[in-house]
Amino acid sequence: MKQKKYSIWIVEDDPLFRESLEALIEVQSNLELTLSVQSVEDALSSFLTCKSPDVILHDIGLPGKSGIEAIPYYKKEFPEVLIIMLTIFEEDERVFESIKAGADGYLLKRTTGEQLIKGIREVLSGGAAMSPGIAKKVMEMLIHGGPKKESSLTPRETEVLRLLVEGLTMDMISAKLEISSGTVDSHIKNIYRKLQVHNRAEVVSKAIKDRLI
Repeated sequence: MKQKKYSIWIVEDDPLFRESLEALIEVQSNLELTLSVQSVEDALSSFLTCKSPDVILHDIGLPGKSGIEAIPYYKKEFPEVLIIMLTIFEEDERVFESIKAGADGYLLKRTTGEQLIKGIREVLSGGAAMSPGIAKKVMEMLIHGGPKKESSLTPRETEVLRLLVEGLTMDMISAKLEISSGTVDSHIKNIYRKLQVHNRAEVVSKAIKDRLI
């Protein structure tokens, strides 16, 4: 049986870093580099001519339209696309703006090649790739932000939501809480229904904006 290849786009204006990403993707047996450009504008102009992406590796800070501004365009054109934002500094406030915009992962540019590939595989398996420093900042934001909104989630659903925000996959949540994957799946479906969201990026964004955990 032929192995599925996932289409990867790179949007990065630093030529040396972009080339290192290209080289990294090209040696992965189940990843296929289908677009590599230096600006959002170049990416948008490729919508009709290039293979649809499964994952986009995207610089946050770009000349012209920013990576954050581009997220809604990608999500509208490719509703299932997974977007991993790349940033130099973990304290970059734009990380939180990208979360609110619907990004699926957030990695530091100094992340090793092995960790970056692991991050891609995590988002493809339903997780949320996040450098440890950024994950810590996200949780601090939730803890020390403004007043929480009231939630209809049960204590267990809130616990599962916290782990989703931390980037754990369904299997990882199952192991951590010592419950079956089916039970985790049921909790996640209830969370999505109650919060009126449809995917992990939306639920993380809503948890951040409404301080649900």
